[in-house]
Amino acid sequence: MTTTNAKSGLNMVEVLMLPPQQRKLVQWMMKRSPDGITLAEAALKIDLNQQATLDLLDELVAQNFVQEVLTSDIDEVKYQINLVAKRGIQQQNLSKSLAPGNPLAIIFNPSGDYAVQAGSRFEISGTVSNKGAESALIDVFIDDLSPQLIQWCDTPRQRLALNPDSMGEILFQFQVPVTAIPSTYNYMIVVDAPEHYPEDTPIRHQSQLQILPAIETIVKVSDPTFTLLPSTSSRSPAPIPPGGILQVSVNVHNRSDRVDRFRLSCLDFDESWFSIRYPEGLQTVGLIIPNMGLNLNPGEKGEITLSFNPPISAIAGLYYPTIRLYSANNPDLALLDVVYLEILPSYQLNAELITIFGRIKRKNGIFEIKFTNQGNTAREIICRTIPADEDKLCTYTISPELLRLIPGEKANAQVTVTPIKWWHRPIFGAGRLLNFRIELEDQQQLPLPYNSLPGTLVWEPRPWWQFLLLLLTGLGTLAAIAFLIWWLLRPPAPPKIRQFNSPDTTYKQANNDFIRLSWEINNPRTLQSLSLSGVFADGTTAIPPIVYEFNGKIPNELQQFCQMGKVLTCANVPTDARQPGNYNFELHAFSRRNSDQAADVMKTNTIQIIPVPPVPQPEILEFFSTKPIYQQVADISSDIPYIIPCNNTERIDARTSLEPICLNWKINNLEQIRELNLIGRSPEGIVTHSLKRYDFNQGISPELKPRCKQQQNQLNCSNVLVQNPGTGNYIFELQVIPKTAPEKIIISQKTDIIAVDFLPSKILQFQVNNQELTKYPILIDPTKSSQSINLSWQVEGSRNMKVELLPVPGNVPPIGSIVYPISRQPGIETITLQVTNPAGETISRSVIIETFLPPVQLPPESQTPQIPGLMTPNSVQPPVSTEPGSSTPSSSSPSAPTPASPTPSQPGQLSPLELPPGFD
Repeated sequence: MTTTNAKSGLNMVEVLMLPPQQRKLVQWMMKRSPDGITLAEAALKIDLNQQATLDLLDELVAQNFVQEVLTSDIDEVKYQINLVAKRGIQQQNLSKSLAPGNPLAIIFNPSGDYAVQAGSRFEISGTVSNKGAESALIDVFIDDLSPQLIQWCDTPRQRLALNPDSMGEILFQFQVPVTAIPSTYNYMIVVDAPEHYPEDTPIRHQSQLQILPAIETIVKVSDPTFTLLPSTSSRSPAPIPPGGILQVSVNVHNRSDRVDRFRLSCLDFDESWFSIRYPEGLQTVGLIIPNMGLNLNPGEKGEITLSFNPPISAIAGLYYPTIRLYSANNPDLALLDVVYLEILPSYQLNAELITIFGRIKRKNGIFEIKFTNQGNTAREIICRTIPADEDKLCTYTISPELLRLIPGEKANAQVTVTPIKWWHRPIFGAGRLLNFRIELEDQQQLPLPYNSLPGTLVWEPRPWWQFLLLLLTGLGTLAAIAFLIWWLLRPPAPPKIRQFNSPDTTYKQANNDFIRLSWEINNPRTLQSLSLSGVFADGTTAIPPIVYEFNGKIPNELQQFCQMGKVLTCANVPTDARQPGNYNFELHAFSRRNSDQAADVMKTNTIQIIPVPPVPQPEILEFFSTKPIYQQVADISSDIPYIIPCNNTERIDARTSLEPICLNWKINNLEQIRELNLIGRSPEGIVTHSLKRYDFNQGISPELKPRCKQQQNQLNCSNVLVQNPGTGNYIFELQVIPKTAPEKIIISQKTDIIAVDFLPSKILQFQVNNQELTKYPILIDPTKSSQSINLSWQVEGSRNMKVELLPVPGNVPPIGSIVYPISRQPGIETITLQVTNPAGETISRSVIIETFLPPVQLPPESQTPQIPGLMTPNSVQPPVSTEPGSSTPSSSSPSAPTPASPTPSQPGQLSPLELPPGFD
């Protein structure tokens, strides 16, 4: 049984044709990494045991939809999806980029079509490999025929410089605007190296991007709304029979205070799949014309009828078109909803057996089965032949035995009937009827119109001249006697190679092995010479032909390896095959009677010399900063004059030094590290930290020993300090240069963006005479020539901040105190402590200083009667001066009356009319 309709992969239509469990598994594999999945991962995904999952995978492998891959490092079988390549130019270019001998190859992720939502970000990454013999500059860019993606991409054109046998990564990042029109966009990514590989480039990768509508999350009270009836979901879609119609009622509510017109659209379906009917409006008397929209007054509701009428050829399955309602008053408003439809399956299938050659004499009978899939589901039909006669006189071959038909497709299978028992052919009569039938079976157990097709082959009788067979039999007997006489008098038998192989099928280059061969030859006395040659598996010459001349005896070079008797036996004959690779050897034996043409030829099976395994290269497992954000400086106003970075024991002066950046990394295969390089750059690529080298030739670098340790063959470094240059964003790159081929292999990894911000400024304290006040009254002492107050403050913030005491003295240190003289004249003065950080942001705190004269003191004899609401001067108690060295003035000290001096209404306090203006 042979199958000639082998598929080269799986297309998207065939994905929908698969049974539910296989379809779920294939769709999940399409989203996974191109490295493949294991049996355990597949069993966990579809919730089956491993044996049942293995049966599903074996079926997909047998159909060439999935391929098995054996990983070289752990000898584990993985399964990869085998998709059909894009047709046309894309298929040619993709096969060309991956064909043997092409110097460039590229793998994209995602490799196929992609769907994103409007307003979201997505990435397309790719790995470019330079398999050529020279270094190359490679341009990777989005083709100009994709203008939308060029506008959305941050860097639509990139360039790589790759050495031979190296690879590089490219990353295209896209920001899809919210206003992007939901549709399918074709795009093409071009890989070009015109300076170094002009004959093999450009390589084009074409795919599609589907933009899904953005989801409106905010609905205003005045925005219109609509609902769909019947309501559908992915679990309960609305069924539509083939060729049927589904009517959906769209109920619209105009919640605004304006008359509005609404229109409905469905961009996901062709216009032939649906129709929209708006309510008819009465324009004039006796004339009704259809509206082009739904007109609604404020607060009114209306209905639009949406009819889905998919064509009868539509494929069965689940569809989810997006419905959008447009408002004439607010055209930018996106009112969206999704309708879930399920087109029910139709299993109409026509099968017919047509006779091509139904009457045969010496040839084969040929029949043809014609299938026509008139349903809307994909079908997989298995054809088997069953003979209807007892005597199995014929063999039956169907090509192909398995036919896959998508909806509307036609397919043919050829049936070949071959008689095998010639002696059953009739001699007389009208011929012999050979009956058989074709059994039909649907692989998915879908219904068939009939299960078998009958067929008949007529085997015509022999012609009259075949009676001469008896005469020919007699002549054959005479020929046999003549052959026997010749056999007795025949010449010596030529040499015959009986065995030719190698004692071992695999050798190791690490052991300095070379291939040895052994052979056995019958009739060695007639042997003239032997010719031994070897080729690689690809057909190129590995060993030039070596000729051994016998002439009845063993040549000198084979004396220690061969013995001659009735059979020539040679064992462990050395060859010059020492290089790694796959070899095939060929031995030619020449006889003495004809030394120009080989009497016998024999080849060995493939013999392999295993190369020395490559040395494992280092691998960066982790590389990151301990914190994503650092402050520019520590708290310079803190009582602790130092900081302890990265939770270590060493201390750094917080008033003069910046808080350092701390990096951690883990690297595998420590023994293969030759050098580590650390460099810092800004996101724009400007170098901010010069290259720092750490030498590992003598073990872990002395500079890193306090912070690095070895765990088995892994290097773990924690809290490696890097100088903090100040505010900004930085990206650090760690490069690993291995001991083997350091000029070709550099392993590198970058950190995420590390930010250094200003320390926020804070006024911790601003006191007048050790008191936190917003207003401070002071009584002028006439007995003193000058008076002052003590101002103290404490500010927390960055080292470069600016601290000012206004109006005077101006710039001051973050922590300090001064003696501030006050005016001898009554009045109000505002003192402000102002802090400005390096970014120009300002905070401040103020205090109001009010000075006033003491109350008037009258002699006892001139005292006047007290006026209600007015206190006598003797009742005033002046405030105690806080100036150092000052004494409390006596209440009985004489004082000249001053008209400008206010008289407090209460002892030690000012009346409301006497208080100076202040803050609310």
